[in-house]
Amino acid sequence: MKSQSITFKKPVKVVQLFRNINTYGKEEKSFEDRKEKIAWKPIQSTAGYVKDDVVYLPDSILDQQNFEQCDLIVIIDDNFHQPQNVVYITEKNLCFKRNSLNKFDFLQLKLDEKIELYLKPGYFEVGDPPRSEFKVCELEKDKPISIKINGKRDFSLTGRRDRTFVEQEYILNYIGDFTDCIIFKEPYPSALKTIPSEFKVIDLMKTLY
Repeated sequence: MKSQSITFKKPVKVVQLFRNINTYGKEEKSFEDRKEKIAWKPIQSTAGYVKDDVVYLPDSILDQQNFEQCDLIVIIDDNFHQPQNVVYITEKNLCFKRNSLNKFDFLQLKLDEKIELYLKPGYFEVGDPPRSEFKVCELEKDKPISIKINGKRDFSLTGRRDRTFVEQEYILNYIGDFTDCIIFKEPYPSALKTIPSEFKVIDLMKTLY
């Protein structure tokens, strides 16, 4: 396993995102029918991690065009294995810059002195009922935030289909600012991760009929 060391020209903010997406049909509309599937489980992650003030990332991060000039990196770990019938970013690492759109899935990150998180919902990302765009919160170091949202859809990207329901939970944790980075080539080292034991919940769930 080969690696290379990189020193960023300026400190880069790192956010760990744990993502739980579940799409289901009317046969699983009862919470009891799907609660085991959506329960958070330990994740054997190859998306990267932070240890001893060093960020460890797979070399797939080099495909991000903003990597060398980025101001923030999001490390994404999923609590699901099957593709979901909803629009979401499939990359495991995202690089963001100040004064850029920085939109992913149904969220947007605005960077200045603070990290501001905005809701940017769309039909294919969330479903109905429609939500307005608004500032959800600011991310503070070591203060994880959970965002829970759901919706229903009668259309997919390819046309009409049986009604599907979507429920999503995103847990974001701003880990800190780092200048030292190790880039690994395949086979990537793995790290066992679990969601934070305590976090603030922003509940945007609606009753769906």
